[in-house]
Amino acid sequence: MHLTIISILQNVFASGFQKVPQVKTLEDEDHTYIRGDIENRSPCPGLNALANQGFLPRNGKDMTPSQVEHALMTALHMDKLAARSLTSALPPLCRKDGMFDLVDTRRHNVIEHDSSFTRLDFHQGDNYTFQPAMLQAMIDDADGGPVTLRSLAKTFIRRNKESRAAGAPRLSLGLWFVRLFQAVGVMNTAQTGGVLTKELLEAVFVEERFPDVILDNPKPRTVFTLLGNALGLMRYVILGP
Repeated sequence: MHLTIISILQNVFASGFQKVPQVKTLEDEDHTYIRGDIENRSPCPGLNALANQGFLPRNGKDMTPSQVEHALMTALHMDKLAARSLTSALPPLCRKDGMFDLVDTRRHNVIEHDSSFTRLDFHQGDNYTFQPAMLQAMIDDADGGPVTLRSLAKTFIRRNKESRAAGAPRLSLGLWFVRLFQAVGVMNTAQTGGVLTKELLEAVFVEERFPDVILDNPKPRTVFTLLGNALGLMRYVILGP
């Protein structure tokens, strides 16, 4: 999912004037975890988890940005501004009927981008398949403890160096912000006191499932909690983890 400072501001000013779109309600209200076909999935584990748990169409097809916005608010307790900002990059992926499939989010430099924590870069030939060794490296950056903003800063710096060494071009400023916000996306979504356990990370990235500790946590996820996490990460990036 995609978020920049510009998209936040756009949604702040537009929220009072935009018509609220009709949201197609899923008949499937059973949110049992059922792993979907990886061939029909996104590079974003959060979108895949929402589909695997029935908050989005389980087949990963024919969904609208409004459905994603509704799913973020319903499943992950996001406020409307955060949900709308996170879905602001989806319309360019939509077909003429206003719908898109999860595989459409594999398009390079829209939601998917180089220097991902858990996916290879575009020029390496497979920019959407989860790489278990890359998740383990992120866990190892925490030096045996839970993942924190400090350890995520180490991962952020390390992946930038690895990506550039492998020949990836520099990210544009807009995509750099996308990368920053995605780096703290799970931390913001979890709201588990600034720590992410190995079990939680494996649920989200390996199984592509949101565990109950996230789904049952009613604390609002807002643009301001996301910005707070992003600023906390950048503090360690700048001053040193």
